[in-house]
Parts: sequence; C-alpha cells; structure tokens
Amino acid sequence: MSTSDKQNILEKATPVSIQYIKEYYDADFVITSHDIDDPSVHSRLYLYGHVTGHEYEHITVSYNYDTREVISVTGPGWFIDSRNPKK
Repeated sequence: MSTSDKQNILEKATPVSIQYIKEYYDADFVITSHDIDDPSVHSRLYLYGHVTGHEYEHITVSYNYDTREVISVTGPGWFIDSRNPKK
C-alpha cells in the first residue's frame, strides 16, 4: 500500500470517526496517532487518541476502510458505558 493510499484512507476515516464519537458518546475525539493494517491481513485502520478533558485516558477507534465504517471503540469503562444506547 502506497503512502498516498494510506493518507487517503486516513483522510476519509478521520471525520467519520470523530463524528461517530460525537454522536454515540457525546464527546470530542482528539486523534494523536494511527496504524493501518496491511490489506492482506484485513482492512482496518486504528485511530488512537483521547476525548477532550480526559487527555490521559486512551481511546481507540477501529475503522474498516473497505466499508468506511467504525467497527469498534475501546477505552476506559466509564467512557464505554457512556455510549448512547438509543443510537
């Protein structure tokens, strides 16, 4: 996968992931780093960061770059428990 392909994936995943955290957790997600899996493994991008006001509490968003959707969110229990169950 080329550097431009990776950059393109990141540019598409970033707003989707930020919006997902805002919609489902009512929080502002700040991305600090990322990893992209090789397509031969699976089509995943991992966005690492935190939510505003909790800079030392790490959040990870797993994003499928083929389907362009968030697969899962991991983080501290209090954050995961704050998910809006109606969404």
